[in-house]
Amino acid sequence: MSELLSSSYLIWGVFPYFALLLFFVVPFFRMLYRPFGMSTRASGIFLGRDILGPAAHLLHWGIFLAFFGHLFGLIGGLQGWGSWVGAFYWMATIGGLMAVTGSVVALVRRAMVPEVRAMSSHDDYAVHAFLILIMGVAIYQALAHKIWGVAYTAAPWFASLWQFSPQPELMVSAPWLTKVHVFLAFLFAAYFPFTKLIHAWTLPVNYLARPYQVLRTTNKKFQNGWTLGSWEFKGVTDKSYMTYLAAGVVVVFLMIAAAGPDSSTGIVEDAEAGVDPAEIAGVESPKEALHGMPLYVSQCARCHGLEGAGDGPGADSPTFSTVPRDLTAGHYRFVSTLNSVASDADLRRSIVHGLNGSGMPGFRALSDSQVNSLVKVVGDLWQDRPAAGPTIQIPASPESSAELVEAGKELYANLCSTCHGADGSGDGVAAAGIVDAEGNAIRPRALNDEPLKAGQSQKQVFYRIAAGIPAGNGGWLMPRFGESLSAEQVWALVAYLESSILPDPLIADAKQGQVPAAAAIASNQ
Repeated sequence: MSELLSSSYLIWGVFPYFALLLFFVVPFFRMLYRPFGMSTRASGIFLGRDILGPAAHLLHWGIFLAFFGHLFGLIGGLQGWGSWVGAFYWMATIGGLMAVTGSVVALVRRAMVPEVRAMSSHDDYAVHAFLILIMGVAIYQALAHKIWGVAYTAAPWFASLWQFSPQPELMVSAPWLTKVHVFLAFLFAAYFPFTKLIHAWTLPVNYLARPYQVLRTTNKKFQNGWTLGSWEFKGVTDKSYMTYLAAGVVVVFLMIAAAGPDSSTGIVEDAEAGVDPAEIAGVESPKEALHGMPLYVSQCARCHGLEGAGDGPGADSPTFSTVPRDLTAGHYRFVSTLNSVASDADLRRSIVHGLNGSGMPGFRALSDSQVNSLVKVVGDLWQDRPAAGPTIQIPASPESSAELVEAGKELYANLCSTCHGADGSGDGVAAAGIVDAEGNAIRPRALNDEPLKAGQSQKQVFYRIAAGIPAGNGGWLMPRFGESLSAEQVWALVAYLESSILPDPLIADAKQGQVPAAAAIASNQ
């Protein structure tokens, strides 16, 4: 596995178990040795009561709504039920807004009322800070970034934890705000048993109908019931409530694990489709990682949609510079073939490396076998897929010289500046009016400032010039100059772009070879 996956394994494959261990085990030790500490402590119920009541109700009802919304999201993400993922979005967003509002009001009350402030400890403030930050990040992402289809990604990963076969690679491609949200949630779970929120483990079944301030009594202290040593299993004791609640939570999570996709499903489907097992038998055992369609749902459906039509829940996110590709139409732009039809190698490269600046991430953490299985799924979704032509052969690059650069400069002025502009700013006289097959306006790349979507390496720049960028409807977003230019002329253009147009840092990054984690990438890429 790559170094990226090794580091992610600690975050998404080890740390969650550490957090869950503390979350479930520490409360039982506290109940055994500090049973009277299982409370919220005094919070000045008679001080600012008119504020505390609404704040408490907003906070608690909001948390409940967000919690059950996440259950909808987990189940919907696992089963590919878009309506459940939609319910998760609304429940979690509304519940999060309620909880954040209640937490902020309670925090302000705690800070502004002197008597309450005097009774407060550091963890009183830390708890509110955690809640506001965790939910605030998620709410911002849902409302501003509109990327909430990550339930498809997070659900299989979460299920893999409870299947005791963690798949951290599933989380690597998630948006960074999602990673922050999930990491903070697990960090809070680890901190949770050491705070006043420990009282939630003694949650009585009539919680939603009871007053928000409850005093413990000894009315049923001597009630007979089943005990195991000093541990009580009476129906109304704190120990009983905590046991039943913990067991219930574990059962729910195990049910989610059982509902999770079988890691071998994708392999079975691929084998039945007649794919050579050697092509998908890679670094990992089929039992250890998702492959095929289940992997597609986990990693791709949030943008490209469950059917590949480019209509995923996050398709309208403003973080994308272009709409997600309709995989059923197969209008792929970054190709390396003579007939400008994307080959499996082209699809594989886009999956592994992503498209710079577009919003599509790279999936470098996936194994070769997983990437190959995704290539097959994408190929199957492509309706009436035409045959890809031969790969454009690239001769060795000549040594850069003043003459080569000058020849490239002349070619650029005659062929490229009309769209990309004289200095590569993307403001040429023909820049306006370029549309793709779906009618979306396409702006020429600002070569002097923006990274090239398919990569900055010399080979990728050569391919873009020689193969062009097809629009998908028989037209071109960028002409295929390989038909009119010799390989030497294309190299001259590359030399001029590197010397005078493309940003130096991007060229340096490309020459350092910051690519291929998957060995299955074609050598011509």
